[in-house]
Amino acid sequence: MGGRRTLVSMAAQLVQDDLTLTRRVGQTVLFSCEGTGQCGSSYVWWYQKKETETFKAILYINRNNGKTYKSYNHPQEDDFSAENKGNNCELKIEKVKLDHSASYYCSCWIRGSHSEK
Repeated sequence: MGGRRTLVSMAAQLVQDDLTLTRRVGQTVLFSCEGTGQCGSSYVWWYQKKETETFKAILYINRNNGKTYKSYNHPQEDDFSAENKGNNCELKIEKVKLDHSASYYCSCWIRGSHSEK
């Protein structure tokens, strides 16, 4: 018998005010992602989306302990950092380069949000 994966609906949401911000080369930029419900205390992933490319995972942060993990071999991974700020999670680019031109998205994963049946 094959397993069936069931997605459990939960009260969780991420609110992202800005997908695209304009900065000059060399300036700092912060993208903010606000977690509500269970997304406020879970894992948050940050993705980069360039116009002609697919989504690229940059990093994720454990909201419980603030640790950041970069395990996706993103070509610019050293340019990015993430931090918990209260109910917000921020993606930071310390010194913007032209090659950072993109839209940035956050998403969350809640432990136990799907199960095998």
